[in-house]
Amino acid sequence: MRRAVSAFAFAAAWAASSPPARASVSLTVVFDALVEESTAAAVVTPIAARSVWEAGRIVTYTHVRVDETLAGAIGADAWLRTLGGEIGDVGQQVEGEATFESGRRYVVFVKPQIAGSLSVVSRAQGEFPLEANASRIVARLRPLPLPPRADAVARARQRAPEIAQAAMPAATVLAGQSMQDARVLIQGAWARTHAPR
Repeated sequence: MRRAVSAFAFAAAWAASSPPARASVSLTVVFDALVEESTAAAVVTPIAARSVWEAGRIVTYTHVRVDETLAGAIGADAWLRTLGGEIGDVGQQVEGEATFESGRRYVVFVKPQIAGSLSVVSRAQGEFPLEANASRIVARLRPLPLPPRADAVARARQRAPEIAQAAMPAATVLAGQSMQDARVLIQGAWARTHAPR
């Protein structure tokens, strides 16, 4: 009996001294909501990355060259901040976070983050790799998160009832699209969601 009490006391002391666990739930983002939350959409190529410790977690800053601005305003290059990465022999992976391969091109939807960096809107849902020839968005078969927020779907349907893509998941709208068609879809959604009210 004494041993069980000691183990329990140890577990209670350990739990009390541990930092609180953090978790998040990802909801599927509808196309118009992704575009609306973004300050820019662009085709980028990662050219370098560095990982650092921030508040007890690893964060990666990826330096990207902006090959084409699709909507909004972004400079000729930018730093994208994502959670997770590797420092020495320590690695942290954050499920659902955007990840980048050096030299591969991506369509990204971004917004301002800390220290002049940008974050990818809705994490991996705002990052779309292009095929090797950069003419088409890769159709990835990763599972979507939980269903989209009902208010985002309703807002998209109210804003553009005649445009089915407005209320569809962004991944469904863009996956497999040629860059020419993706450009038209993104710029159309930008005009709807960023129009002066």
